[in-house]
Amino acid sequence: MNIYLLLALFVCMTACSGEDEPVTPEIIPARSEMIFSKTGGSEILSVKSNVTLEVKSNEESWCRVAPASSSSESVYRFTVTVDANPNTSDRSATLTVKGGNVTQSVQVTQTAADGLSVTPATFNDVAGEGVQIEVRMTANGAVTITCNDGWITEATTRAAMTEQTRLFSVAANYGGARTGTITFTLGDLAETVTVNQLAGNIPSVGMESDALALAAKMYAGWNIGNTLEAIGGETAWGNPQVTADYIKKIKQLGFNAIRIPCAWDQYIENAATYQIRESWLDRVNEVVGYCVANDMYAIVNIHWDGGWLENNCTPDKQEENNRKQHALWTQIASRLNHYDEHLLFAGTNEPNVDNAQKMTVLKSYLQTFIDAVRATGGNNGVRNLIVQGPNTDIDMTHNLFGDMPADVIPNRLMAEVHYYNPWSFCGMTQDESWGRMAYFWGAHSVSGSDRNATSGDEAEMKSLFGRMKTMFVDKGIPVILGEYGAITIRTGLGANQEAHDKSRNLYDETVTREAKNHGLVPFYWETSRVVNRNTGEIKDHFAMDGIRKGAESGKYPF
Repeated sequence: MNIYLLLALFVCMTACSGEDEPVTPEIIPARSEMIFSKTGGSEILSVKSNVTLEVKSNEESWCRVAPASSSSESVYRFTVTVDANPNTSDRSATLTVKGGNVTQSVQVTQTAADGLSVTPATFNDVAGEGVQIEVRMTANGAVTITCNDGWITEATTRAAMTEQTRLFSVAANYGGARTGTITFTLGDLAETVTVNQLAGNIPSVGMESDALALAAKMYAGWNIGNTLEAIGGETAWGNPQVTADYIKKIKQLGFNAIRIPCAWDQYIENAATYQIRESWLDRVNEVVGYCVANDMYAIVNIHWDGGWLENNCTPDKQEENNRKQHALWTQIASRLNHYDEHLLFAGTNEPNVDNAQKMTVLKSYLQTFIDAVRATGGNNGVRNLIVQGPNTDIDMTHNLFGDMPADVIPNRLMAEVHYYNPWSFCGMTQDESWGRMAYFWGAHSVSGSDRNATSGDEAEMKSLFGRMKTMFVDKGIPVILGEYGAITIRTGLGANQEAHDKSRNLYDETVTREAKNHGLVPFYWETSRVVNRNTGEIKDHFAMDGIRKGAESGKYPF
């Protein structure tokens, strides 16, 4: 048999034998490790193989594998799904890829990416009267906590640890239902807790009066000027400390409301936190107590206070001053929260504002004041608050103020302006290039005198007060006339002394009467010119008689 025949026979026998050569399994995963974040999710694992594959997870409770479609006959695809990781530590699973008698492993690692989890994520139907809520937090680093809007505040702080419980105070809410958030931040990562609060019932005892009802209760108001707002201390501007006897005397004279101008900046102990000296908070509380004990209404404000706010209603100071405003009012309101509706707060004094840009900044200061007070809860949740117009000037307020700031509770805001018009008669102490002092006003002007007031007569007064009535009072917003008066007393006028004294008497009477008639609550500016601070005796009967007569004849339109 020749060689070619033998070769052909061998090929034929091989081809016809029906036996395949054994295939060596080939398994090549596209990656040896899969990494998932804390939130979990699904990813595709691709494996190149020449045999059928089976893939299993050793942690099927949170890491599962399912076949996925593939367009290649040699590449198998699997969907790997990982649940969210509730722990603050990493966890891992092993995927076993098996084909025939060959196996490969793929490691699945899930990190606690932000190292932070909080529970519960939502508080619903939180009581409107204010409560404390407890948030459980797990973290693996220092966490920054931010509460929105100021009505949620952290009540307790603990040292950093793996598991913590944080308490938060939710202020009383006497407006509509509201939603707030608490944000826990660790590095670039954050967790948020949502707080849904119901509207609460207004306290039934001591805080019933809204702004109009409360304003109607104030018969006549009195300033304790140049005293608690004095730079250098309460007695630095020449007045003695306020006593309980002095307040009783003012009540006996017919006044049932006291405005207490206050300084705060000089009593700050910590410049970083704006912490107020406790002894000063106690002193202001003491003076307010004198008033309330005599069934008198009291207004506490932040007065000129060195001008840190009043002279800086400007964009470059806005952020810094809002931080300070919030810190101060949080402390003031918290310390005086126990008083009922007899106490009112006024956010500023005479803010220097003369254009729209500055007015925008002032509005932010006033909003910060309202939000800070409301966030302290308790009686402050419904306390009547007073916001100031630009320069507390009626014309500027009419032209620039616009809408009232927002408040969570309706009908608990008042506006404030001051009135020393004409200044040449009320407060000017020497002739200036721009004007001369006026000694006489209204019906007591002296014929032929060059010292008669040439502006600011009764008709102009009624017109200006009428603007405030239309702008505020007719819309349910009473106006505090926080300062007014013919405060300059001139002597040595000879035969015209009586005309001057009667002019002041008539002016004070007219302002007091017309203020009340237009819905403005009058607070006379007094620095011990009218009443002796030590004895309580009346020093200026012309002013006192005018105020009393005006208060008696004036009638609020509400």
